[in-house]
Amino acid sequence: MKLNFRKSILTFVVGTIVGAAIFQYWPRETAKAAVAHGNDKFTMVTVPLAAPGEAEAVFVLNHLTGVLRGAALNNSTGTFTHHYLRNVAADFQTAAATPEPKFAIVTASANLRSTGTNQPANGVIYIGELSSGAVIAYSFSLPRGNRPVPGPLEVTKMDFFLFAESVGQ
Repeated sequence: MKLNFRKSILTFVVGTIVGAAIFQYWPRETAKAAVAHGNDKFTMVTVPLAAPGEAEAVFVLNHLTGVLRGAALNNSTGTFTHHYLRNVAADFQTAAATPEPKFAIVTASANLRSTGTNQPANGVIYIGELSSGAVIAYSFSLPRGNRPVPGPLEVTKMDFFLFAESVGQ
């Protein structure tokens, strides 16, 4: 009986040591999450750019005007070198139909394919609007070379889906 008890204790101790060693040397991945904060007038979100560990872009959706503005921070200079602009109210066609559109905005990681001279960001922006009942996915890109570009760059409408019937007001 004592021999079985000692074998059990020995097995437990050896297992604990092996488990601790594995845990200590197992590669860890850093948890990353997009950030969003706002109120009924505007919402600010962050979006991943080119690679993990690089700066993120920040976008602000003005709920009163339906304008989405953003900027990408350059790691080397610590300045905003790329600016973005999109009138999402026009995409949802809320200007005439809805006096007070109700927007929601979130971001997510995405691995989009490169087209042309620009590199797509590693994130997308999803904006929903209640009265239209639609969610639209937007992408944006970084010019190669990470040099400042005059004027705002375009935020591109990718696709949409309806989550509810249009309710109008």
